[in-house]
Amino acid sequence: MPNLRITKAIKYLLSTFFFFLLLFLLLDYGDLDDKYLFNVSSDNLKKIDTQKSLNIEFLKVITEIEDNLSGVTYSPKTDTLFAITNAPRFVYELSKKGEILRTIELLGFNDTEDITYIEDDLFAIVDEENKTFYVVRIKENQTSINIFESIKQVKLDYNYFENFGLEGITYNKSKDEFYLVNERLPKKVISVEGLMSGKTLKIKTLDNLIKNNYYLSDLSAIHFDNTKKELFLLSDESKILAMVNQEGDFISFFDIKADPYLSKMIHPEGVTTDNDGNIYIVGEPNIFLSLSK
Repeated sequence: MPNLRITKAIKYLLSTFFFFLLLFLLLDYGDLDDKYLFNVSSDNLKKIDTQKSLNIEFLKVITEIEDNLSGVTYSPKTDTLFAITNAPRFVYELSKKGEILRTIELLGFNDTEDITYIEDDLFAIVDEENKTFYVVRIKENQTSINIFESIKQVKLDYNYFENFGLEGITYNKSKDEFYLVNERLPKKVISVEGLMSGKTLKIKTLDNLIKNNYYLSDLSAIHFDNTKKELFLLSDESKILAMVNQEGDFISFFDIKADPYLSKMIHPEGVTTDNDGNIYIVGEPNIFLSLSK
């Protein structure tokens, strides 16, 4: 009799476990868990619905790019955008309307997830497989970049699982500070300070940027607005672009899934802004979105 009771108890525990596991997977698959957390937490974070203050300029498919459009940055020097793909590995110089102006082949890189403008002709490229970001120079009319030509590089090993590593990078010019995001498991925002000025590197995780924004189930990109001194955090799984200050306090958000017109933006992967405050989002496989105030 005692053995029978133990068997029944084990069966009950197992059935309960699998029930909640299945429920979690269904919620996670439909992003219902993230939306619920977002709706609950945003009331306490002085929610400002960015949808009411932004205009969708256009969403287009860049047909010349076959697949894996994963990051974008704006260069004030050229007043153009630079987008990146991870396989095949290319950087594309784009107009603000998503037109390809130049194609730059990346040689020796493995999994290029994002790119950010630094100054002059300098950019930083993050390679997820190498767990490293590289400072490179992109000159006028340049058509290829070899990894061995990189000026500086920093390795950051934060991910515990393959394909859940470094996804985004941006640069705070006034503080000479790079911000990077580790996608998930663990979800992290990482700061690297002092690289371009040649000072002793200060590397740390900015946990305060995560604690109030847990409704973002993953982090696919990060962008620092050097004019407003605000950070943009983009979540592929949650389809949300959140704006936060450097203390991690919620400012506003843009819900990509809330607009039926944006249904083509299946996997938002990169975000940047220009000098006029316009927002550009790129996503896999080859989607380009422009938003204006």
